[in-house]
Amino acid sequence: MKRASLALTSIAGLFASSTAWAADMPLGKARPAEGLEICTAFGAGFFRVPGTGTCIRIGGRIRSEFAGRTPFNKTNDPSSFYAEGRLAIDARDETEFGPLSATLRIGFNRRSGNSRFGSGSALRGAFAFGFGGGASSAGAFPSFAGIDTSGNRLETGVGIDDAFVQWGGLTAGRVQSFYDFYISNDTWFGLTNSDVVTQVLAYTYTFGQGVSATLSIEDPKERQRNPIAGIGETASGGILPSTLSGAAYDNFALTYPTAVNPFAAPFLAPGGINYIQREAVPDVVSVLRLDQDWGSLQLSGAYHRIASGGSTLIALGPGNNGGVVVDPLINGGTVSGGYGTVDGNGYAVQGGVKLKLPMLAAGDTLYLQTAYARGAIAYVDSGFARSFQGNANHFGGTTFATYDAVVGPSGRLTLTPAYSVLFSFLHYWTPTLRSGLFAGAEHITYSNAIRMAAGFAAGAACPTCLGTVPLVDGALYNSYSRFYTGGTQYNTGANLIWSPVKALDIGAELFFVRNAMAHPEYDVNNGRITKGYDVWNYRLRVQREF
Repeated sequence: MKRASLALTSIAGLFASSTAWAADMPLGKARPAEGLEICTAFGAGFFRVPGTGTCIRIGGRIRSEFAGRTPFNKTNDPSSFYAEGRLAIDARDETEFGPLSATLRIGFNRRSGNSRFGSGSALRGAFAFGFGGGASSAGAFPSFAGIDTSGNRLETGVGIDDAFVQWGGLTAGRVQSFYDFYISNDTWFGLTNSDVVTQVLAYTYTFGQGVSATLSIEDPKERQRNPIAGIGETASGGILPSTLSGAAYDNFALTYPTAVNPFAAPFLAPGGINYIQREAVPDVVSVLRLDQDWGSLQLSGAYHRIASGGSTLIALGPGNNGGVVVDPLINGGTVSGGYGTVDGNGYAVQGGVKLKLPMLAAGDTLYLQTAYARGAIAYVDSGFARSFQGNANHFGGTTFATYDAVVGPSGRLTLTPAYSVLFSFLHYWTPTLRSGLFAGAEHITYSNAIRMAAGFAAGAACPTCLGTVPLVDGALYNSYSRFYTGGTQYNTGANLIWSPVKALDIGAELFFVRNAMAHPEYDVNNGRITKGYDVWNYRLRVQREF
């Protein structure tokens, strides 16, 4: 009982101290509650838990944002609101083997609109739990669908930003991927960079002179934001038919006969091919880093295993008169997961440098970074796509589809190559006024064989569409297919942030995105052939950390 009373007294004292910090504008030195001991070894804000060697700091953040973008049709909300509260707890000890720390950061948010925050992407991408109520007609707790059936696009979320333990060189838990270097440091929208919080088990060895090396085993699910593609109805443009019948399939089979398709088995259920990414083996990340007075340099590499799910089979059983029949007593006539998997070995490499520029102004920095990946696009660009969908970077008349791999008509898995470059410059005009200027580009390429298959599928699906032409053998081809176009996406922007008092930011950011497609496609919104589309985004932010 005495121990419980002591713990309650400690917690009450900590929250009393936090309240005192929040009341100060600007922030001053907080007085510890009576009976609490200040921990100077770990920096400001730490207090020792009475009777233990553990020092704890409680902090957090409140963020309010308004964002908008240029809409491409009248069903999209051109603006959004976002409010977030984050609680941070940091516990540290000194041990005979080095410092021991545990960090927890949890964010609570409310978002609205389709422009940036409330489209349901956070739920579909598993970045937050969705809660019913308000505009949701489901009213469930929690709701994992990520769809607002009332059309008002409201979401409430809880996200675990960090939850990890560090002891010496060991790191275990949910934390920023060790692969990452530039983590959208100076921009709010995110550039063409890798910025992923994931689950890790890592060890960092420090050689001295600012040189360190890390080997990290990381959760591949956090990188599986871009699915395996190809499988689908030919009548909808799919290049690996899921139904082996119909006019569109028959025309497509003139060029791609089912004899070369290992998935085209008589016992494969229609639409039963599964091209989700399974978690087969963990991602393996290796990092070599140099930290000096002039800045930092980092080289990163990653291995990412791609493996599809098994297909759905028709449940066949022996018949009374010989042969086989469909057995409806076995799972309704189908069995999932036992046939037709494909896999491959993806990888990524990245190099980045951070330069400190005190000759311009105190706090000025310049980041330069480039990355290349094959079968692992999220290692090249994870900052913009926010959900597990191929059309993550879809704007109006263009579809910058992002697939880690594509299964073609032969059933062969082709890994998608991609690369990105960026720079980001932060400048302090005054100690309380700063700006970020940044730009990046990401390029994705699909093979000629995949692109050709997409053209034959598009022609077979729509013989009368603009661009469909017949070939000698009767097969139809359309070069304006929207699938597997590839190309380059350009990001650039700038912001201005005012910090009138310590830990308070008030600012605005303007962000431009352009899709420059490798192949033209038909824009259904304005009725013309296009190879590019531009989008302007803006965001206003008020934020206080404590």
